[in-house]
Amino acid sequence: MDCIHKTCSCPLFSWLELFEKKWNLRIVRELYKANLGFNELKNSIPGITQGVLSARLDELQKNNMVIRKIVKQKPLVVQYSLSPKVRQVLSCWAPFKQEKTADKAKLWEKELKVKC
Repeated sequence: MDCIHKTCSCPLFSWLELFEKKWNLRIVRELYKANLGFNELKNSIPGITQGVLSARLDELQKNNMVIRKIVKQKPLVVQYSLSPKVRQVLSCWAPFKQEKTADKAKLWEKELKVKC
């Protein structure tokens, strides 16, 4: 997706471009439900490889969508969460608001064209 204006600096446009990339929306959806460690996140998204997940998380971090936090314990645990701004924007989006409904998979497939 190209921004309507070449000088557009609205973060929403760059976020929407990131959502177009395979796996990013699934990652954001899982992090919307809960803060997760890398392996928990990988296990919650069938088919994603470790390398792709790592690359996507790096990209989402660089765009201020995901926060990476190192929990000080042994062994060290890295936890990922959505930034407050992203969480706020997504809470207004119907598929995220209705996340706890029984037919959430149908909702995601219909609204976002994402196979659950």
